[in-house]
Amino acid sequence: MKQLNRIAGLGATILLVGTTVAQPKYGATPDDSVKCVRNLSLYQEAFKLDAYADAYGPWREVVATCPASSKKMYVDGATILKSLLSEEKDEARKKALTDSLFMTHDLRIANFGEKAYVLGRKGQDMLSYGADDCKAAHEVLKESVELGGEKSSDITLSSYYQALNCMYAKGEATKDQMLSEYVIVIGHIEANLAKDLKETDRGYWITARDAVNSLFFSVAECADIGRIVKDMVAAKPADIELKTRLLKVLNGKDCTDEAIYRPMAEEVHRANPSAESAYSLGMMLARSGDMSGSLKYMKEAAELCPNCPDRTKYLLKAGQVASAAGNNSQSRSFANQVLQAEPKNGEALILIGNAIAATAAGCEAPDNWGAYWLAYDYYQRAKSLDPSVADKANDRMASAAGRFPTQAEAFFHQLTDGKSVQVACGGSNETTTVRTRKP
Repeated sequence: MKQLNRIAGLGATILLVGTTVAQPKYGATPDDSVKCVRNLSLYQEAFKLDAYADAYGPWREVVATCPASSKKMYVDGATILKSLLSEEKDEARKKALTDSLFMTHDLRIANFGEKAYVLGRKGQDMLSYGADDCKAAHEVLKESVELGGEKSSDITLSSYYQALNCMYAKGEATKDQMLSEYVIVIGHIEANLAKDLKETDRGYWITARDAVNSLFFSVAECADIGRIVKDMVAAKPADIELKTRLLKVLNGKDCTDEAIYRPMAEEVHRANPSAESAYSLGMMLARSGDMSGSLKYMKEAAELCPNCPDRTKYLLKAGQVASAAGNNSQSRSFANQVLQAEPKNGEALILIGNAIAATAAGCEAPDNWGAYWLAYDYYQRAKSLDPSVADKANDRMASAAGRFPTQAEAFFHQLTDGKSVQVACGGSNETTTVRTRKP
């Protein structure tokens, strides 16, 4: 009970100090200064040793005596309280510690500002320790994002959307909210991905983007998205930036058949030609069967996106459209560009295999067999490097294997299983292995 009273006392202390006027850094009186410096030293020494239970008492005294003495004290305090929470079994004490953790963030803001950033940290903790009160966490994270905009951290943005998804699961948020707030969150995330980031930082932002996309796409269907997008456009018909973001949503979910899609894509591209709008028009034309027109826009999308995160997506789609249009050399060229950025991209390897296999029709035996052998190699590599394309690769491998020569046909050309040969069909200049079709 004494420990519970001490924990609850911290909350009262924070509330009291947070409502008082600013005081000197190390306390209001000389005695306070002595007490403050002593307890700062005591908690810091224990903290360095990861002795968080020992650090808690003097840390609490510092909060009570000199709350403006150190910003790091609040960072350390969050660590201390989380450690105590992880070991605490008594529910009443856990509740008191949790309240103290949240109020520690408030006191940090009161003394050191950085409201947008610290509210983000508080919201994350509320999501983790708030006993499923996702609405309260969402309110704090929403304020953080509104204040911070695209300067919000990757974790704050993904936590913000996670809190909204939690509300949606409880019936406290609608699909309309899921879309409207998704547009805001993903816009901030992609604005950061467009910057010149360190590889590690880019990985964090990609993780945040994938987490938010996963939550959104799990609840949104194209019919819902189309209806909500239409309403949002009607409310702000002149907002090209909004339409650009909404276009990304429709593309991300592959909702290009929605009635709102084509007029919005054309308007966005006229107003401000971009990789996203070019891709949108390319997708629309591909679906209508105009592969030549689609390829023009897909190439433009890749050209307008020399360093953006979606460049490989545009290049891959351009390769797929070129393949559908029968332009195998262009398809292979786009696929090779994808592999320069993503060497294990199975879809790109399959595209190259398809392009090689397609050249077989223009060659005579035994040269045409080489095209099928080499295509088989690419399909096999795709399967081994990218499990997500295994089924497609298996189908392609079976198709290529069905065109292998019989042992007798191969023997007639002095070819035996396992022999290394150079493939010349279709301009290829790669080595592969002879394989025969078993009767």
